[in-house]
Amino acid sequence: MSENLIGYNGKIAHVNLTDQTVDVKDLDAQIAKDYLGGTGLSAKITHDLLSKDGYDTLKNDPFSEINPLIFATGPVTGTLRPSSGRYSVTAISPLTGIWAEGTSGGYFCISLRNSGFDAIVLTGKAKTPIYLYIHDQAIEFKDASDIWGKNTYDTQSYLKKELNNDKVRVATIGIAGENLVKYAGIMNDEGRYIGRAGLGAVMGSKNLKAIAIHGTHRVQIADNKIGKELLKEAEDAKRGDLLKSITPFLFTLYGTNCYLDIGMALGDTPGYYFTKNEFFAAKLTGKTLREEYPVLDYGCAGCTMRCGKVTIIEHEDKEIRVDGPEYESVAAFGTLCGVFDSKEVILSHHMCNVYGFDTISGGVSIAFLIYLVENNLGIENIKSHLKDIEIGEIRWGNKDLLLKLIDKIAKREGIGNILAEGVRAMAKEFQVDPELAAHVKGLEMPMHDPRAFAGQALSYITCYMGASHEKCDWFSAEMGLFSYTNLRIKSGDRTTIKGKEKGVINLQNLRAIDDSAVNCNFINPTFDHIIKHINAATGSDYSRKSLLLVGERINTLKRLISCNLGITRDDDRLPEHLNKVLKSGKTEGIKLDLTPNLKKYYKIRGWDWETGWPTKEKLEELNI
Repeated sequence: MSENLIGYNGKIAHVNLTDQTVDVKDLDAQIAKDYLGGTGLSAKITHDLLSKDGYDTLKNDPFSEINPLIFATGPVTGTLRPSSGRYSVTAISPLTGIWAEGTSGGYFCISLRNSGFDAIVLTGKAKTPIYLYIHDQAIEFKDASDIWGKNTYDTQSYLKKELNNDKVRVATIGIAGENLVKYAGIMNDEGRYIGRAGLGAVMGSKNLKAIAIHGTHRVQIADNKIGKELLKEAEDAKRGDLLKSITPFLFTLYGTNCYLDIGMALGDTPGYYFTKNEFFAAKLTGKTLREEYPVLDYGCAGCTMRCGKVTIIEHEDKEIRVDGPEYESVAAFGTLCGVFDSKEVILSHHMCNVYGFDTISGGVSIAFLIYLVENNLGIENIKSHLKDIEIGEIRWGNKDLLLKLIDKIAKREGIGNILAEGVRAMAKEFQVDPELAAHVKGLEMPMHDPRAFAGQALSYITCYMGASHEKCDWFSAEMGLFSYTNLRIKSGDRTTIKGKEKGVINLQNLRAIDDSAVNCNFINPTFDHIIKHINAATGSDYSRKSLLLVGERINTLKRLISCNLGITRDDDRLPEHLNKVLKSGKTEGIKLDLTPNLKKYYKIRGWDWETGWPTKEKLEELNI
């Protein structure tokens, strides 16, 4: 461990799955200072591991054994910082071909934090299915033949019994990850998911079924007293702010799906494959689901909001406990597909959890298929892939279609084998206009319509991994759910982004700090509190300027990695389908023209307008 490195384990485990060896290296103190941990540290590790030949290899095959799959925590994970129970996973995406990352809550993060390692770097490919068992600061390679083919829930239960340890926490893939569905995810604990961009498929490509951890090594932090004082200050400040008091209450009561009717009222929740934003939202809201079904609450480690929900439904004479459903899932399988039967939407979310794939990409892919059939596009090519499904079944509102297609996607059967590749590949296979595919840089559009918030649109097209609402939740700032006035992050006219480009950049940098610290971004302390929590954990002396520089460095390095994998300025755009002018609804008549904003964004970021790459001067300034 590096001398005087506080708030960290100080160790990085490099695991070669091919020859089943572990090489433990010290965490460099300056790298920790420059990149914090989590996704920032993982980006630095990835950048240092990949040569030009490595990038060329991954351009052609993201499933190559050299693809570094990295699990990491950060210095505030599991501390007194509100909602600090989170960890990250990163790799090069098989869906997009560029940088990919995700974070997840629950309790697995605490075991990973206490494992003795700040990051676990996985390369190579096991000859047969295995899982890793990490305990007492050691890593064991275990045979996973008996659990290969099991779903995500059964795998967790099986490993706890096999290891005879209820304190073990498990992160696992389902059969979607085993079958290399391009947007397969990784589940831990009670339905907590790292869903986007196919990180579970990378795990499956390495024949790694799961990681089981019993962490017992406590990490020393600099000053717990500061954390307690900051918590009290935050609670005192919240008492005088009605919005800050109500928002956590709504999340606790209804979960993330409290946003569905709010989103429709703003024109933000998409319907019918992004062609409408008016529909019967009342049938699927968090309030309605709580009235129709028994709903239980839970929270992740250190959570002060408890947005996790368990919905109990009856299906085929059995009682099923469903983790969620989350807003993104309800919108993706409900409004986007024109389905307003709550039971089928809840089951669709559940089966994605069971099989282990992203509800956003899955829902968008299914909605795209329906849209094509409803508009008589690519029909003969679609028919050639159909098996056990009639073309007439593929229509808006067909609730029975959802579960059929989810099953086929996970098993890569028939039409599901094409849907498992994502919308960009679907457009190519079905020989339809690629501008109809709702994605940015290959990542399917989330359930936040770019026409509703111009700043959100700018963040989508500039994000290093594509259309992610988590890397800059500008829609939340525009709604007044949080503000950082000194950083130009505040509400205003949501139909324009002129003059707010710097604010979008600052929020992207702030979220990079969150994902590297690592903590949940549903809780938004003041910027001074964010700095003090990190300093309290690490004993560092970050200021506003120096911490924002860390966020900028992390974002720039991730952009550089994606540029090395082929991204250019031409990829910083919305597809035409997402820029069509709607004739009704809250975004009626809105046409986005982001070119002037993008130019200003590039200038502030220090990116070259011709190539889209960070300039040499910017890289030198950030010491990259």
